[in-house]
Amino acid sequence: MVRKAIGIPKLGSSGFLPLNQRKQVFLPEFTIALVRTPFLSPRYAQFRVPLNFNKLDLRDYLERVYGVGVVSVRSYIEQQPITRIDRDQRNFGAWRRPQSIKRMTVELREPFIWPEEPTDFTRWEKDSWDATEKHQQKVRKDNVQKPNGAEKPNEELRKAFKEQAKELNADKETWRPTWKALGLNFAHKEMAKGSNVPAPSWMKKTP
Repeated sequence: MVRKAIGIPKLGSSGFLPLNQRKQVFLPEFTIALVRTPFLSPRYAQFRVPLNFNKLDLRDYLERVYGVGVVSVRSYIEQQPITRIDRDQRNFGAWRRPQSIKRMTVELREPFIWPEEPTDFTRWEKDSWDATEKHQQKVRKDNVQKPNGAEKPNEELRKAFKEQAKELNADKETWRPTWKALGLNFAHKEMAKGSNVPAPSWMKKTP
């Protein structure tokens, strides 16, 4: 028995499906964050919402999207402290006040209990994240412009050169030019092309 093939919708003249044949997906144009508040009772939950959000918007959003019953909503706007742009641990530029944060505390019809905080962060690769953050902090600290920064040598680079010189003197490591270490057959691009351009005496083919 041969099954009948399902027809594929025909594309329009512009190469796209007509609007009535598309799957309509509507996403909100705002972001709401649920804040962990252990100091509040299970009957209350706090959200961080956009500044143009009002109490009716949050009530409608929770009831229609998540089916959460709301008894009352309280809101307040948290002003941010006046600060300056911080770069290389130095403040410069004009004083400014960052954008305010609006918070709403909702009284729920049914209590909500936060799950316990995880103790094992292996699945989120927290160790590599912490190592990267530590390295970035070290790089930012090393790149800070200091009055006598040019007078002080790089101690780590100096130590690495010293260890490499000891290995070369002890014949533990044989020095090779970069083009030999990279496994290149020719040291000069003209020699690689096969031309008869004479090369310096120190440029020879790799054995």
